[in-house]
Amino acid sequence: MLKDRIPEALLLPRDFFVPGRERTKNGMRRSSGEVVTRLCTVALLAALGFVLMAFARIPYPPAPWLMIEFSEVTVLIAYALYGWGGALFVAVAKTGLDLAVNGPTDPLFVGHLTALLTSLLFVLSLFLTAHVFHWFRKGLGYRILAYVCLALFVSLTMTALNGLFITPTYAEGSYTTCFSPSSIANVMKALGKEGVSGAGVYWGTIFGLYLPFNLIKTSSVCLLYEVLFNALIFVLMERSPKMKKYFVGSVFEKESGSKEETEKTKR
Repeated sequence: MLKDRIPEALLLPRDFFVPGRERTKNGMRRSSGEVVTRLCTVALLAALGFVLMAFARIPYPPAPWLMIEFSEVTVLIAYALYGWGGALFVAVAKTGLDLAVNGPTDPLFVGHLTALLTSLLFVLSLFLTAHVFHWFRKGLGYRILAYVCLALFVSLTMTALNGLFITPTYAEGSYTTCFSPSSIANVMKALGKEGVSGAGVYWGTIFGLYLPFNLIKTSSVCLLYEVLFNALIFVLMERSPKMKKYFVGSVFEKESGSKEETEKTKR
């Protein structure tokens, strides 16, 4: 059944950008039109990711400088369709476009590096839940478990990285880490807690501020990905021969070929 199938299995070879190297089940080279279609798809996903990153931002009330945005959805869709190559292209392209159009958020480009790192953590989490633990092929319950683990992994990792070097770098104005007492003092001062010191207080403040923000963002991205890809795009690819051919043709051909061979064997 469709619900029991794993959308993330729709991965193409890593060289899908290169015309002529991908072959159909009959050994024929794919047309340049199919390659162009796939290039246009990742380009459109990158453009959509830029729009979401640059304009669809929701301020986080406890910390107005933090923005909840959903551009990682396009990166996850690119990964589900085209693997690591497509996801990396979309992540770098949308971040680069935002940097070129809106400029850096800080002199050290920490904001855009953080955005890129977040996108890659989303992809890593989806890879682990889909291809290592295979939870997406075990039904809706395991798929929900996968999203919960994805949200927790990305949220905890990004919160820890914020405390380790991202926030200290922002506050210090130069690359530094939380292991510098002056950096911790600058962070606490920037957060309105001047004079408060101690590693426990520092990390409690960091987790209390960033963890809820990251959980809201990751949960929103997972929900949008489930609705847009698993419940819409994947269903269309299942039902449309044209979409099968131009977007995930190699995988569907292998599946259809194996089904034909199985039927012949039964006969």
